[in-house]
Amino acid sequence: MKDILVLRDIEQIKAVSHPYRVDILEAFAEEPLSAKQLSELLSEPHAKVNYHIKILLNAGILELVEEKVKSGIIEKYYLPKAKMVIMDKSILNSAVYDENVARTLNQVSISLFEKISDDFYRAAENDEVKSKHVRHYNQYYLTEEECKEVMDSLEKKITEILKGKDKKGRENTRPYNITLMGVPDLRKEKKAKK
Repeated sequence: MKDILVLRDIEQIKAVSHPYRVDILEAFAEEPLSAKQLSELLSEPHAKVNYHIKILLNAGILELVEEKVKSGIIEKYYLPKAKMVIMDKSILNSAVYDENVARTLNQVSISLFEKISDDFYRAAENDEVKSKHVRHYNQYYLTEEECKEVMDSLEKKITEILKGKDKKGRENTRPYNITLMGVPDLRKEKKAKK
């Protein structure tokens, strides 16, 4: 398994734009899993898991790594091609000109937000999680370019801070999702225009 897979076409991005497919990818550790094992891990019907596996497989995000015969049935085992997927910047830049790409990227953003929201609520409702690390800054008026500059600067700094901290096994650690969002406040924008 590679460390990073760069998604360079819109079909690959569509494949990961569904929150359930993100769940499937995150269910993997280092060892291959079958559709049956994934359906048990995710508590979902086998047919549903199979459907989404085929989409990820056809997009080149999952790969078939082994086939075993069990009780006369061929069981297929899969692994993600990489530990992490990222989008090629040229696709992000083309969203400015291509409505289909922009729509797909919006769907990816919505799926990611839904997943982050689920994680947030699960942590907030868990009494064992003592502290929730949330920072919220609002009431800043920025141009699109200024917001992108802030996000790029924060991403660079956070990547520097988190370098080497993506490995399991260090003492007293638990997995965290670190999220940056620069979201226009459309409610206030509408009020300002009235």
